[in-house]
Amino acid sequence: MKFSLFISIFTIVSVQFGRAQSPIIPTPVTHVFVEGKIDLAEQITIKTVNLSEKLKDYLVGELENSYAISTKVDSLDGLVEFKRIANTQKDFYSINVADKITITYSSDASCFYAIHSFLQLLQFEEDHYVIQKAFIQDFPNFQWRGLHLDVSRHFFGIDEVKRYIDLMALCKFNVLHWHLTDDQGWRIEIKKYPKLTEIGGFRDSTLIGHYNDFPHKFEKKKIGGFYTQDEIKEIVQYAQDRFITVVPEIEMPGHARAALAAYPEYSCTGKKLPVASEWGVFDDIFCSKPETIDFLKNVLEEVLTLFPSEYIHIGGDEAPKTNWKACAKCQKIISENHLKDEHQLQSYFIQQIDNYLTSKGRKMIGWDEILEGGLSTNAAVMSWRGEAGGIEAAKLNHYVVMTPTEFCYFDYYQSSHPAEPVAIGGFLPLEKVYQFNPVPQSLSNEEKSYILGGQANLWTEYVPDIESAEYMVYPRALAMSQVLWCNEKPTFEVFEKTLIDYQIGFLKKHGVIFSPALFYPEMEIFPSTKGLKIHFKGTAGNDKFNVLQKTDGNETNEDKILGISDTLIFERSIVSKNVHFEISPDETYELEHTPFDLKIHSAIGLPVKLLTEPNSKYSNHGELALVDGIKGHRPWKGNEWLGFDVDTISWIVDLKKSALIESFDLGFLDAQGSWIYLPKSIQLYVSTDQKKWTLLPKQLPVENFHQEIKKTGRYIKVVLISNNKIAKGFPGEGYHPWTFVDEMEIKFK
Repeated sequence: MKFSLFISIFTIVSVQFGRAQSPIIPTPVTHVFVEGKIDLAEQITIKTVNLSEKLKDYLVGELENSYAISTKVDSLDGLVEFKRIANTQKDFYSINVADKITITYSSDASCFYAIHSFLQLLQFEEDHYVIQKAFIQDFPNFQWRGLHLDVSRHFFGIDEVKRYIDLMALCKFNVLHWHLTDDQGWRIEIKKYPKLTEIGGFRDSTLIGHYNDFPHKFEKKKIGGFYTQDEIKEIVQYAQDRFITVVPEIEMPGHARAALAAYPEYSCTGKKLPVASEWGVFDDIFCSKPETIDFLKNVLEEVLTLFPSEYIHIGGDEAPKTNWKACAKCQKIISENHLKDEHQLQSYFIQQIDNYLTSKGRKMIGWDEILEGGLSTNAAVMSWRGEAGGIEAAKLNHYVVMTPTEFCYFDYYQSSHPAEPVAIGGFLPLEKVYQFNPVPQSLSNEEKSYILGGQANLWTEYVPDIESAEYMVYPRALAMSQVLWCNEKPTFEVFEKTLIDYQIGFLKKHGVIFSPALFYPEMEIFPSTKGLKIHFKGTAGNDKFNVLQKTDGNETNEDKILGISDTLIFERSIVSKNVHFEISPDETYELEHTPFDLKIHSAIGLPVKLLTEPNSKYSNHGELALVDGIKGHRPWKGNEWLGFDVDTISWIVDLKKSALIESFDLGFLDAQGSWIYLPKSIQLYVSTDQKKWTLLPKQLPVENFHQEIKKTGRYIKVVLISNNKIAKGFPGEGYHPWTFVDEMEIKFK
C-alpha cells in the first residue's frame, strides 16, 4: 500500500509541474525532472556492493565501449550506487539523480533495464557527458515483449544473432522467437537425424526479385548454414545474460520441405524433393502417420535439452491438406479416430505434440491455426491473422501473444519512397506500429488477463543479411517497445520528437542501420470542391521543402513552404494530365529526393460511398484512394491500394451532375504469390437518381480494366464478385483471396 501511494504521489507531481521530454524509450511510468545537472568527469566510480558480476561487467563495458567513459568500481563508495529492494511490482526499478545517482531494483532483470535507462540519460554537451537531475520509477506492462527472427529463409551467423539480441536488449524486449526451420532451410543440429542439417540446411538456388515477378529467376548458388548444438547453447546463454528468453520454433506439420528433403519417408508420398528455393506455401508437409509423430518427438527431445524456455513454438500454420487427402495412411488415421476431415486430422496431429510437451513439463505455443480442434489447458496461441484468434483463445482460457500482421509484421514496407528495398508487400509505417494495442477491447477484464503481451515478426524472404534486418526492424522496434512496455504511452507526436531528439543519436552510437523513412516528406491529399488539394507534410514540424514540379514535362521550379496551411489545388480535367514532384528534404538528414506522381483526370476527388468497407490493413485513405490521382503499381505496397477479403465488394460514385458517361477504368492487382487475385466478375450500373439502375454488360476483370459506357447518368455503382476460396494448386489454396483495387477513372461530359 505504501509503495502504491509513493507511485501515485510522484505521478501527480509529474503531471502538476508538466513533464519535460524524457529521453528514455520505452518511456518510464514516472519521470520527474529536477533543476540542475551532474557533470560527469572522465571517470565514473560505481559502487558495486549490490551488483552482480555480470551486470557490473555489462555496465562497465557499455560505458567504456559505447560512451568512451572510463570507470572505476568500488565496493564501498561511488557516484553510481545500486540497492536491491523487495515487495514491489515485477521488474520494478527506480533511478534517483541527485548529488549521487541511486538505482534501486527488484530483480536482476529490472537492474538490467535500469542500466539501459541510465545510459539513455547520458547526454553529450560540448566536450563531456551530463545527466539531468530527475527521479524515475518504472516497470513493464506486459510480460511477453517479443521480437521474432526468421533464420530459415536466410541464415544469420552466431555473431549476427548476438547482435540482434544486443539491440533487443537496448529496447527492453525479453523474448526472442527464433524461427529455426521452414521449407527453405533447417538450421538446428539434431544429432539423431544428421541429414536434417547436412541436406536440409542448404539449398541449391534462391529466388531473385519478388515472388510475384514472372517468370521466376534464380541465383544458382548453394546457400545455407546451421547452428551446432554448442552454438545454440552459446546463443541461449548470451540471451539469458541479457534477460531475454529464446523460444525456438520447429515448424509442423506444414513448412516442412527442408526436413522432408532430408527424410522423405516422413512425407505422404516418400518422394525425394530438394530444399525449396522459392518462397510461398507447399503441399509437401509432414505425414500424420505414427512414424512421423515419433520422429518429431525425437527432434523435440533434443530441442528441449537446448532451450530451457517455458514455451516451445511448433508453428501449425499454412498446412495444405492436398497430400493428406490422397494419403492412405492419413485417411486410415481419420477413420480409426473418427475424425471428420483433414482439418480435424491437423488438430489430432497437433494434440499429439501438445501432449508430448506437456509430459515433459513444457508448454506448447503455435500460430492461431492450432485452435482448430481444441488444445490442452497449458497451450498458448500466437494470433497473427488479426485479433480473432487471440480473442477466441482468451475466451477459452488460453494464454495469448498478439502479433497481428496489420501492426506487427516488420517484413512489410515502412514507407512509399522508391528507395525502399524490395519487401514482401503490405505497408506498416512507424505510426501504424505505434497504434497497436495488444489487448482487444471486446474482451472482459478476466479474459484480458490471458493476454501475455505482443511481438513483432521479421520474416526474411527479402532480408538477406543482418544489415537489411536492422533496416527493417529499426526504428519500428522502438515503437513496438513503447506498445509493450508502457501502460499509458505518450502521444505519437511526443514519441516522434523523442526519437528524433534523443534516440536517433542513441541508435547511431550503437551502430544501428535504421530506416530513414521517418524523415521523408509525405504527400497528403484531400478532396476539394472541384478536385483535390495536396500539401507535403514533414517530420516533427519540418515543412520547408524545395519543390520541383513537372506537368506533362513542363517544368516549374519554386521554393515553397508547404505546411498544413499551404496547399496546391488540382481541378478535375477532361484531358488527363501527369504531374511529377521532386521534393528536396531538409539537408540535415542527407536523404534522397522524394518523388511523387499524380494523375489528374475527370474523376479525381469525386464523392465515393463505400458500401463494402476494406480490410483495416489495407484501408489507405478509404474511399478517396479510388480517386486520389495516385495509381497503384508494382512492387505493390499496401498504402496505394484498397484491399478486400470478402465475396462481394461494392461502391457508388457521384459525378455531381447528370452527364454523358463515355468510359470507366479501374486498376486491379494480380499478385497471386501474396494471395491477391482478380475478382471473377465486375458489374457496372448507371443511374440518374439511385432508385432505378441500368445494368451494363458483365465483363471479365483484367489488371487495367476498361469498359465503354455511352450512357447518361449521375451515379455509377460498381459491384465486384470474388471467389470465396483460392482454387486448388494456386498459392493460398483453400483460403479466401484478397481483391486489391485502385484508381478509378471515369470520362464524362
